[in-house]
Parts: sequence; C-alpha cells; structure tokens
Amino acid sequence: MESELRHRDRKTTAIDDLNSDTMSSSSSNDDYQDDIKKDMRYSYGKTPDDKVFRVPRTTDMVSNLLNPNKKKSIFDWITLSTMIIEIGLYFVLPVWYKRVLFLFVFFFWRLAYNVGLGLLLKYQSDSRGLVRLAKRYHIFDRQANSKAYSWLQHQLSINMDDDYDFATAPIEYNTWMLYRQLVDLILMNDFTSYMCFAFSWINTSAHSSIFLGNTLRWCGGIFLIIFNIWVKLDAQRVVKDFAWYWGDFFFLIEQSLTFDGVFEMAPHPMYSIGYFGYYGISLMCASYTVLFVSIAAHALQFAFLILVETPHIDKTYDPPQKRRKSTLTDKNSKDRATLSNTFDQQASHEFRTKYFRRDLIVLKNFDLFRSTDLVSVIIMTYAILTPLLVPGKYGVVIAIIQAFLWRAIHSFGNGTILRSQSNRKFFTRHFIKWGGDVQEAFQNWKSIYNLTLCMTYATFFIACWKTYTLPDNWAYGTTLLRHTLGFIFIFLHIWTSASIYEVVGDFGWFYGDFFIDEHPSELLYTGIYRYLNNPEKIMGHAAFWGMTLIANNGVIFILALFSQICNVWFIQYVESPHMRKLYGDQIRKEAGLTKTLKSAAIAIPKTIPEKLQQEIAKLIRENQDSTKNMERIVKETVEKVEKAVEETKDAVGDIVDAARPRLQEVLFETKQLLETSRSRVIPLTTSDIDMYDLSKYSVKIKNHDSSSKIVFEMGESIQVEWETPENHGAQDWIGIFEVNSNKSKHITNISSRGLWCWTNAAKRPDSDDTIFPPETPVCTHGVVTFSGSKLPWKTGKYEFRYQHDNKHNVMAISIPFEIKEPTVPSVIDIETTQTILLKWVQNTLSNDPEIIPKTFDEEFVGMDETESEHLVECIKLAYNVEFAWEVVASEKCVSQLAKRILHARQVLSPFSSDSIS
Repeated sequence: MESELRHRDRKTTAIDDLNSDTMSSSSSNDDYQDDIKKDMRYSYGKTPDDKVFRVPRTTDMVSNLLNPNKKKSIFDWITLSTMIIEIGLYFVLPVWYKRVLFLFVFFFWRLAYNVGLGLLLKYQSDSRGLVRLAKRYHIFDRQANSKAYSWLQHQLSINMDDDYDFATAPIEYNTWMLYRQLVDLILMNDFTSYMCFAFSWINTSAHSSIFLGNTLRWCGGIFLIIFNIWVKLDAQRVVKDFAWYWGDFFFLIEQSLTFDGVFEMAPHPMYSIGYFGYYGISLMCASYTVLFVSIAAHALQFAFLILVETPHIDKTYDPPQKRRKSTLTDKNSKDRATLSNTFDQQASHEFRTKYFRRDLIVLKNFDLFRSTDLVSVIIMTYAILTPLLVPGKYGVVIAIIQAFLWRAIHSFGNGTILRSQSNRKFFTRHFIKWGGDVQEAFQNWKSIYNLTLCMTYATFFIACWKTYTLPDNWAYGTTLLRHTLGFIFIFLHIWTSASIYEVVGDFGWFYGDFFIDEHPSELLYTGIYRYLNNPEKIMGHAAFWGMTLIANNGVIFILALFSQICNVWFIQYVESPHMRKLYGDQIRKEAGLTKTLKSAAIAIPKTIPEKLQQEIAKLIRENQDSTKNMERIVKETVEKVEKAVEETKDAVGDIVDAARPRLQEVLFETKQLLETSRSRVIPLTTSDIDMYDLSKYSVKIKNHDSSSKIVFEMGESIQVEWETPENHGAQDWIGIFEVNSNKSKHITNISSRGLWCWTNAAKRPDSDDTIFPPETPVCTHGVVTFSGSKLPWKTGKYEFRYQHDNKHNVMAISIPFEIKEPTVPSVIDIETTQTILLKWVQNTLSNDPEIIPKTFDEEFVGMDETESEHLVECIKLAYNVEFAWEVVASEKCVSQLAKRILHARQVLSPFSSDSIS
C-alpha cells in the first residue's frame, strides 16, 4: 500500500482532496472541521458521503496474535489454528509428502492474497461493493440482525482501545475492520506456509566450488532476511495500519505522512525490496524449486500492484481533470487561473507538436514510409543477419567487432556530439549553416541517437548468441542460476528503461535540453529519480550483464565491461557537466537510496545492546596496536606514492609549460607553410631590372599618413596612389600580399590569388579587351581602387607591392596596413542588422551602382559563390553565426537575411555574446 501513499503526499489532507465544494456547503462539517484543527492528536477520516469521524487507534496484529497474555477474538483463534496445523504437518509428514503439500498450500494462500483480496478490493474500489454488501445483509444493523451485530461488536472490539465505538463508527470503518480479519488470516498463513514449504526443500548436502561459497551463501541469505524485516518494519512506521490494510479503499483519512526511510530507497518498497527475504531463504535452502516459486510469488505480487492498487491510486489521488471551456471574458480570479492553465497547456501542446511527432523510440512508432525508420531497420537487419550467415569463427569475430564498434559510436561518438553541443551548440550550428533550424537539428539527432542505441543492443545480443552454447546439463554447477539471474537482470533493465522514460518523456530520452532552450529548466526528482540520481549508470546497464551471465564467455565479459565503462564515461563527462551548467544548485548531492543507507548506518549501531557494544570495544582495543601499525605502514606507503606522483606531475608540468610556446610557434609556422605552399609560384623575372630607377617608384595608400597605423574594416574599399618613371613597364601591376609571406623584398614568389590590379591599362571601346601602352597613353602616376573580390576578406596585416611588367620583380612596397573584423553595435536589433548587412552586401559587390541594392527589401543580383563567401565571413566574425554560401545567396534581400541571422543568434544563445532585442 505504499504506492498510493507516495501519491498521497501531493495533497495536504484527504479531507481537502475530495469533494471540497460539497464539504464547504455543509455548515455542520465546517464546525466539525474546526474541532479537528483544534485537536491534531488524532486522525480524522471522511467517508464517501462526506461524513467526518475520528479514526480509532488500532493495535499491532502480530503482537496481539502471538502474545498469550492478550485476549483473542474468534478470528485470531482461526488464524492461529491454521498456522499450528501447518506447522504440525511440517514436523509430522515425510519429506516428499510435505514438499508437494506445502507447495500447493502456499500457492493457495498466495492466490487467496493476490487474487482473492485483489478481487475484493477491486470490487470495493469500483462500486463500493463490500460496503454495499454489508448494508444489504444488515450485518452492522442492530435492529435487522441483532445476533450478528452483537457478535461482531464483541469480536471486533476485543483488540481495540477505548476510543473505538462499534455503534457510532461509520459502516465504512466497520467494514474495513471486518476485512482486516480476513487479511490477517491470509497474510499470516501465506507467510507460515511459505516457510514450511522452503524448509521442506532445504538442501543440506549443497556444496559450492567457490571458495567459502556455502558461508557466503548463508551470510547473504541472512542479510537479505534481516533487510526484509527492516523494510517491513520501517514501512509500517511510515504508512501505519490505515495504508497497510488498504484503508483508502473504504474511506479517506487526514494524516500527515513523511515518506522517508525505506520509501526513499525504492519504488513500492513493500512489494519490491520488501520481498528480498524470499531470495534470502532461497539462498539458504540452496534449492532452485524454492527460488522459482519465490519468483512466481513475487511476480503475482507485482500483478496485484499493477491491476488493483495502481488503478485505485490514479482514480483516488490523481483523477483526470474535466475539460471545460474558458473565454477571455472571465472576470473572477478562478476563471483567470483556469484560463492561464489553458494557455499553458496550449503552449505545451505546441511545443510537443513542434519537436515531437511519433518519433521512433527503439521500434515504437515505427513507420514503414518514413525513410529514417526504414533505414534503421535495414541497418539492424544487416547487422543481425551478417554474423548469423557467416559460419564458424569468422561469424563470431564479425559479431564481436561490430558490437565493440557500435558501443564506441553510441557512447563516444554521441557523447562527443552532445559535449560539443553543450559547449558551443556544434550540432545546431551545422544545420543553421545550411539553412536549417533547431527543429531540423533535433530531428536528425533523434534519428542518429535511436539508431546507435538499437545497434548497440542488437549487436551485443548477436555477439552473445554467437558465443552461446546450449548446456548439456542444466543442473551442473551454476548453469541454471546464471540463466535465472541473467533473465532477471534483463527484466530489471527493461523496467528501469521504462521507468526512466516515464519520468523524462521524449524530451529527456533524446537529451532535449542539449538542443532546446525554450523548455522550462526545472529539475524534478520524481519516479525512479526519487531514489537514484543516475539509475541508468548501473541498473540501466543490467541487461548487458544479464546476457553476459547467460553467454558465459570471457570475450563477452570484456565487451560488457567495456560497455559499462563507456556508459559511466558518458554520464560523467557528458551528462553531468551539462546538468551542472543548466541546473546548478538544483542538483542534489545524495539520492534517496544513499541518504537512507547512511541514516541506517548511523542508526543501527545505536540499537546494539550495551553489553555487546562493550565486548566489541574490548576487541577493538586488543587489536588497536596491530591496527595502528598497519595504518602507519599504509599511510607511509600512500604518502610516498603521492609524493612521487606529485613530483612527476610537477616535472611534466614544467616540461609542458616550457615547451608550449615553442610548440605553438611550430604549429603556427606549419600552418603558414601549408597555406603558402599551395599558393607558391615560380617567379617570372626580368634580367634588365638594373635599367630602372627604383627610387622613382612608389605605392602608398591614399589619404593616410605613414606615421599612423592604417586599419581598414573588412570589405572597406582601399584607394592606392602609385608613381613611376616614364620608362616603366607597359603591364605593371599592384598586388596585395600578407606581410612576411614573401621572403624577398625584391621578388614575389607567392600568388596574389586574384588580389591585384593593372596600373596603366584601359578597356578597348568596342570590346572588353584590356589594352596597354603604346595603345593607351603612358601614365607616370595614378590611383587604383581595390574593392569587392579584389580585397582580402581575412583579418591580418597586408602590404601593396608594385610589380614590374606582368612579372614578379618588386619595384615598390607600401607601408603595412591591417584588415580588422567588422564591427557591430552593442545592441543588435533588426534595424541595425539590416543597415550593417546592406553596407556589407554593397562592399562585396564592389559598390557597383548597377547591381548593388539600395534598400533593405531590394534584391541583390549577380552575387556569385566568392562574393557570397565574403559575406558569410563577415556574418561569422560579427555575429558568431556561420552559414553556407548557398544559404546567403538564396535569401536575395537584406531584410530576409537579417531575420535569419537574428533567429540563428537566438537559437544559438547563450553562445552568442551580444544581447538580442
């Protein structure tokens, strides 16, 4: 019954939870409610017909039943009699008779519990059936059935305190009290028959091939039994008799419960870890029969939880909200709150329909006509069939290699993508670069992640299948135990994955918070995360160890260990840093399980009797000297190791620090060498260079003083003045080169890459052919304008070189100038972005009045690949957003491109440094 109470803590009281409107309309109940608030020493219940009553205190059933000094009701004597008969039969009957008998007796009581009590509770939950039967047969009606009334009054009052009045208690409470007697009969006999059954099958001749195997088996069994007892006692401490006996199937109760202790260790602790005693007894008995019967009984208990308790919990404590129509004309605060909630639901619906549309989760939502689904299934089919069709060792090798490969891809490949996405939104940037958006990036990521996830499981399974051999003797050694534990681990893995998905949904399953910023960043520890911070770290990997146990192969063990290490690495270096970045202080340091175990470790020593504590302290003092010597040796060894590690660390650090500048210099020089080697040319030179007076050659940047630093913004036009003697070359030219890219100041051996202009050339009037002197007049000075594609669209220091007669002889060199990144205003909005973009577009098109746009909405034409790449570089440097040149060229106008840039910056926030208006 702990499961419904987990939900119950959402409400302040059960009274406030149910039919509050009807409750407020009753003045008598209002007065009674005031009395409740005045005296909080008692619990108060509320029947379905809104009757409020003080719930009488109940006593412990086990102590009443087994204490000879306590009065017994007829129900107690029936329970004790059946238990005594079963125990007597255990000691009287021969071994094989009692083995078979108690197997059937146990299943009778187990079915009476899970099926019988389950049907009764279901009947009561659906239609208040047990209460209606009590009313129909008048068993609590003094006038209609006085004998039954008097007998029940006496029997039910025997073990109750004075605050219980059978005559005034509601019929719901009395029905519950009568139902408790049946529960006591069934539960006590269920336990007794199981113990008789287990001890009937105990294997006293069991020997283990493992060192101290039998000792470990008995110690493990005793530990599980003690742990089971503690779980039951702690659960009883929290939920009290009301929940222990399913009281909320009959009436609700106002009771403040703190769900600590065992309820923070595991979900439904009385049904999950509360049955570990079964497996402890199975270990002690060393019997597979006991183990399998225990598993079957445990499975029936989970079926009871799923089919009976969970539907009642949902119906009682989390009923579906009624749909209601709200309008904008609602005036009162309640209507406005409802309207606000409606808008929140609409926003959530829009969010889901935008990012999640029947996505393929493993094979769920498979769509044959969706290309990503079809490709995933085809790849999985190939990966499964290939090892199966290849005979012998080659098939095994293929299966193992692809299992290792896909695990590495899934953990390290996806981990690298997510880590880069978390740090700089790498994956989203790629799709924005090619004209996509977050939705497209996330959609493709989901397909990649699901494919690698499925391939990881499929290839591991095939590797196990290829290395598995069917046992000849299932009873030999641990063969049957390995298979049993293997399947249990697999089911545990499936349950863990389903529980994780139930909490995180599609958004968390696909790591949506790495991609989507608009989702609320609130961390909630619900479901399985209430007990574990990272359930996928161990329990989410259980299936791999389960398949490893079944396969019983060394290579598969290494593969499972590799998978576990990959999984831990992924959580430690991908998930955890991102969680800390998003949620900060919201991340708790200890999960519920850890906190409970620490509390138990502190509390358990306090429960040890004082005499035993003194004996333990005496043993500790006797061994203190040897312990201190051992501690001293260990401490000295650790200090020596730490000192050696620290010295090595310092030495390596000094070497790295000393070598870092030189390494950076080498890398830079290597990079420069690779870049210049591609543009290096065989220089064409003239042999009569001595005929020219180099002092009469000059090239300088117009309107700039040589005494000041010359800086141009990327794309800004540059005018160059040149001067030469009359006998200069007919095809002289001026080029732009990076400073120090040419080793010689007299000969250029690096290509200008198109960044050059003729000095004394002209166009033929009747064609586009270029003509030179003597066909055009000889000029000794002039101005050349570098713009558009003639400019370097890369930051750095450059210089102009005056080259001789279409050759590579250098006649003059300008003073260096710098190309800087384009500047952007501190506040970025649509208007400033459009203004800056318009200037950049005009610069890339060489400010040609015939083709440049003059307004934001005017289309720019004639922009080729090179010019588009220049505009992309400006956008990347100024806005920290990268596009493919095709995306920029396809926008056609400044206004559309500005909207795309601002949208991309918003999507990539917080990695764009500037604010967005």
